[in-house]
Formats: sequence, structure tokens, C-alpha cells
Amino acid sequence: MNIVLWMPRSAGGRRLATGVAAAVALLATQGQLTAQVTEGESGLTFSRDVAPIFQQNCQECHQPGSIAPMSLITYQEVRRWAARIRERVADRIMPPWHVNPYLGIQDFKNSRALSEAQIATITA
Repeated sequence: MNIVLWMPRSAGGRRLATGVAAAVALLATQGQLTAQVTEGESGLTFSRDVAPIFQQNCQECHQPGSIAPMSLITYQEVRRWAARIRERVADRIMPPWHVNPYLGIQDFKNSRALSEAQIATITA
């Protein structure tokens, strides 16, 4: 079986063919590399999974000029505090919601309490 590859005759054509081949190879691997870099082992990403939880429950206080000691708006800001955030959320210290989850009324309007799924996402 003979395989015939197209080869341009001019130097400009060869450069173009080489550039196109390189672009195709780059595009073919880009999705795989991006997924590995952004998702990690758990498959969670900051933008898709964690940031919406922070926007809903944390950023009212955790923003520049607000009552909390640090901002949790950007990935870079959150990354610096990741271990402490994980600890405080797992211990249910943050966000502050001083209601006993086992006694009395449990359905509060505007509750800042995190669900078990949200806690699992943040602490993953």
C-alpha cells in the first residue's frame, strides 16, 4: 500500500503546511491539557463549582472594604486561604450561622448556612 502525502512545492507553501499541522496538533491536545490543569483529581473547578457558593454565601462579607479580614472574590485570593477555608467550613464555623441544626425551626429565610453538598464541594 502506498501512502502519498501532499507536499507543497514552494517554501511558503511548506511553511503554511507546517503551520497548519502544528495548529491542528495544538488544538487536538488543548482540551485535554486544560481539563487536567483546571479540574484536578476531584473534577471540581473554582469557577464552575466553588465560586457560585462563595458568591451566594460568603462574598457579602468577604470583599474589599467589608467586615471580613480577607477578600474571597478571585481564585488567587481564595487560593491563599484555601487550607483555612477548608478547616472553617468543615467545622461549620463559616459562614457564621448560629442556629442549632438539630432543634426547632430549620427552614429560615435568607439562611447563609451551607448544605452538605456545598460543604463537600468546598472541602474537596
